[in-house]
Amino acid sequence: MKKRILMFVFCGMLLAPVAMAQVQPGSTQYSVSLHVGYAHNLTYGSYANFDLDAYMPINKHFDMQANLRTSTADFYTLGVQLRPKFALPVGELYLEDRVMARWVARDEINDFVHALSIGYMMQYVNAQVGMSTRIIIPQPYSFKDADAMVLEPFNVIYRVEAFVRPKMSPWNISLCVANVDNYQVERVWQPMFYLGGWYDIDDHWRVRLSGKMKLAGMFHLNAHYYGAELRAGAEYRC
Repeated sequence: MKKRILMFVFCGMLLAPVAMAQVQPGSTQYSVSLHVGYAHNLTYGSYANFDLDAYMPINKHFDMQANLRTSTADFYTLGVQLRPKFALPVGELYLEDRVMARWVARDEINDFVHALSIGYMMQYVNAQVGMSTRIIIPQPYSFKDADAMVLEPFNVIYRVEAFVRPKMSPWNISLCVANVDNYQVERVWQPMFYLGGWYDIDDHWRVRLSGKMKLAGMFHLNAHYYGAELRAGAEYRC
């Protein structure tokens, strides 16, 4: 019974950001981006990812973002983030409420994550820390099989990103270490490393290129290669 209650609460968290977004005042400023990635890891071998992202600044104190990924490795990810923001004399403080659902068809599991974090954005650095909880549900699922559901009640999430130019520059390069991105949340001992950049063609179009590396057992003195991804795409801004 306890696990059933937790699952219903978590599903409510997953749907709440969508409901909240429908009642917020609208804004004409937004961006939509499409990315294609080639990836390889020790679990799935080689595969391709196709990402569709939408960003909407509701007002100067609040924004939201939605991310959708499909993969030839037969898994699918949907994520939503809400961010209240607070301007400081230097930089910006923000809170982030993140919900993510991942359906891994080839492994017959559903993965649901809810994360809360606090971040500090400056011209050259973005730092973020928080915690998350995860529910893993096998497919197909029946309430009679409640013991098959796995609840991970606590995990630390973090992200530290540095830019070589001010963040609003028309071109930039960034370095990042994190255990969370728009499509996955790893355990605290499993960091991912990113190198990326962008170039603004004009006021509306931006192109991006990035790479990601994930090692196996980083905090267990066994930092062998696990997986990597090369990702390219374009963003349209209004």
